[in-house]
Amino acid sequence: MISRILALALSAGAVSAVGAAGLVHVAHATARPSALAVTQGKPYDFNGDGYADLAFGSPYGKVSGHSSAGFVTIVPGSAKGPVTSKKKILSQNTTGVPGSAEAGDHFGMALTSFDVDRDGYADLIVGAPDEDTGAGVDAGAEWILWGSSSGLSGTGSVSDNEPSNGSEGPGAGHRFGASMAEGDADGDGYTDWVTTAPGAAFWWYTTTTPTAAVKAASARSFPSGSHGRPLRHKVAGKTVTAAATSTLSFFPAIADVNGDQAGDIVIGWQDPSATDPAQRSGFDVYPSSPDGSVPVKSVYTPLTSLASGDFNGDGSSDVAVGYSGESGGTGGHVTVYMGDSTLSMATFNTITQSTSGVPGAAASGDHFGYSVAAGDLNADGKDDLVVGAPYKTVSGKTVAGEAVALYGGTTGLTGTGAQAFSQSTAGVAGTAEKNDSLGWTVSVLDVNRDGYGDLVAGAPKENGTDGAVSVLKGTGTHVTATGSWSFGSGTLGVSGLDAQVGVRTGHKG
Repeated sequence: MISRILALALSAGAVSAVGAAGLVHVAHATARPSALAVTQGKPYDFNGDGYADLAFGSPYGKVSGHSSAGFVTIVPGSAKGPVTSKKKILSQNTTGVPGSAEAGDHFGMALTSFDVDRDGYADLIVGAPDEDTGAGVDAGAEWILWGSSSGLSGTGSVSDNEPSNGSEGPGAGHRFGASMAEGDADGDGYTDWVTTAPGAAFWWYTTTTPTAAVKAASARSFPSGSHGRPLRHKVAGKTVTAAATSTLSFFPAIADVNGDQAGDIVIGWQDPSATDPAQRSGFDVYPSSPDGSVPVKSVYTPLTSLASGDFNGDGSSDVAVGYSGESGGTGGHVTVYMGDSTLSMATFNTITQSTSGVPGAAASGDHFGYSVAAGDLNADGKDDLVVGAPYKTVSGKTVAGEAVALYGGTTGLTGTGAQAFSQSTAGVAGTAEKNDSLGWTVSVLDVNRDGYGDLVAGAPKENGTDGAVSVLKGTGTHVTATGSWSFGSGTLGVSGLDAQVGVRTGHKG
């Protein structure tokens, strides 16, 4: 429980996102050039060496015997790939981290990264939506863990809970910190972030460079002053709040959907309580500098995951939504809505496992689209999409899971050149086993700094609740399993702790 809650507003930075049905990943909008812009550390590069580090959330992990207290594991990147021997484990019991680990906190449920204090080292924001605070049980909270030349640590870490959204303040059961996204949402050259509680989303924004005092490790804090602007999702004109609907969940992203060089806030949502079945899920687009009222564009569509990237290289980010439910026996699908200057979202295409070029065969219950992540795997200037199908049967093993790479091009995402990877793929360590669930989460990070995005896929049910992660290299043409890296709870020193390594994976676009 947190005994001291700090006032939350943003002084500088950027941040990823988690939804109820799987990890949501964000591709970043290109920030508008600004005279205010300063050099920032790259997201997930916690020690400033130029290599992206891997961050894994274990929200169901045990800490000091407390079930589902949660912790985060950091694995540094290098020219030779992930360096597991230098891994770090961080929790609320880590020295310097506010609060203490308690059963059911779910610390690590949401992760996102950016250089908040602009000291050249990326920082990590961590959500624990079931943290008990002074506002009540399961009110939720988030933390900033600071990067340094020696990497991430608990030193000077700060935390806060949900602010007022204009009509109500924090409260029991709000689950603030359930998901996050980062990007420049107002085009001023400074990165902002969105944090959600079911039924409400909050935009933390920045306009100035941090003072020397704020940058100092001894003085780092959520700066005092005005909170970020609240966004309130609306269904049929009705504001939905956490108090009214505890089942509503959010999938946020910040991306330049209309191509004006400033990020727009995209909020994917599910609302099973909606009277009209056709309005039980979809996404809303708030253009840069949103006022928190009615979104400019609302699209109703089946949705269990969301990512954004410029898949056709036209300068506008597109919105990809995965739906892992059945659709004509295809075992799930991904629909890509193309961005444009008017935010019409009128042009879209749907890809299933039956789409020409996509490997394998579709089968009922595959859950293709359970997770999605955008990033440039082959450095051709067009984003690609990684799609998880964690319930896929592989080599006769049910729920073994796989990850599929779909490539962007001048016409956007297609099945052409698509690849499927599982633990039965040559070059991928391990063996496909029943219930491994590879593809539960997917991410794209350049962990070896060769300029190509690397495919990261989590298998949280490997060896029961231990979990494992596979990292496959991007190249100038495609992803390759040759020379891939794989490791699990034993290598990371968290065996027997219900770590479910790979159930939450940090991602940047």
